[in-house]
Amino acid sequence: MSSNVRDNEAAMIENIATDVSNKLINATPSRDFEALIGMGAHMENMRALLRLDLDDVRMIGIWGPPGIGKTTIARFLLNQVSKSFQLSTIMVNIKECYPSPCLDEYSVQLQLQNKMLSKMINQKDIMIPHLGVAQERLKDKKVFLVLDDVDQLGQLDALAKETRWFGPGSRIIITTENLRLLMAHRINHIYKVEFSSTDEAFQIFCMHAFGQKHPYNGFYELSREVTELAGGLPLGLKVMGSSLRGMSKQEWKRTLPRLRTCLDGKIESILMFSYEALSHEDKDLFLCIACFFNYQNIKKVEKHLADRFLDVRQGLYVLAEKSLIHIGTGTIEMHTLLVQLGREIAHTQSTNDPRKSLFLVDEREICEALSDETMVSFNIHLSLN
Repeated sequence: MSSNVRDNEAAMIENIATDVSNKLINATPSRDFEALIGMGAHMENMRALLRLDLDDVRMIGIWGPPGIGKTTIARFLLNQVSKSFQLSTIMVNIKECYPSPCLDEYSVQLQLQNKMLSKMINQKDIMIPHLGVAQERLKDKKVFLVLDDVDQLGQLDALAKETRWFGPGSRIIITTENLRLLMAHRINHIYKVEFSSTDEAFQIFCMHAFGQKHPYNGFYELSREVTELAGGLPLGLKVMGSSLRGMSKQEWKRTLPRLRTCLDGKIESILMFSYEALSHEDKDLFLCIACFFNYQNIKKVEKHLADRFLDVRQGLYVLAEKSLIHIGTGTIEMHTLLVQLGREIAHTQSTNDPRKSLFLVDEREICEALSDETMVSFNIHLSLN
């Protein structure tokens, strides 16, 4: 037997073994989501939007603030329904691949399509010559595609510009913090992710702090207090629970004062990304709400801030569309952790020179500013909270 024949047989055997191994891996049921709390309710809400019994192509938005669990819901969906589709994948880290501003949009979009097709058909290093290839490859395929954490229209144009790019029965899931982006892409099926209920939040926290849905003996009241600090935000519950896991009761008590005043680094970095994406004026408005106007009447806020902002109502709508506030029945509501972020930003800005700070919410900083005898006048806003 020649060496070429032996080499061919060896390659064939290796390919068969790899194929069998991949099928066995894919057939193994996932247990990644067994400990998730409240996912049943999310799935009930999503089923009405998915309508998997229809052959139309649907794009569905999952919208909500950072850390509320949009990606987790999308991944759970992928795990549950992907077997009913010919091709399926999730695209993550889209923001990192698509800079803002994007100076060479065509090249970046081409790279995104390369990556998407590679994941879809499980083939590495695909190189497509132009942006029309993805449409041609997928137009007759039933696809389940998750586009995670999208923040620019160009990203959607690259990966899912039109429903006709995909075969009958396809479902495209887009997670985002920006409602306006979904509306601009003419996506009518939108699921707004709400904060966890009190009971669900408590169970989520306990799962990460104790590895079970209820606290250890003697930790009930402490667990309730930390859960309240997280305000029903799954990310906050997860990070706080994990940080306290394994600590004694006394260590919990020593840690609690810091949790009341300082954000965990991971939580802060995720929330800060949304803040940094705002314009300068919208950042100022965000800080105003965080420091002074949370749970205040919208008309009252507009009146107080009319001289400072060109259009307060429009600015509030921008913050709401980006999931940084919620406008209820005439009232502005900001999540506890976002309020904490805003106050930490205001504190950082005033550290070097309180006199030049836009906001003073700390008693010590206010005293320092007012004790300066050379200051002729000082306009100061004092939080009633």
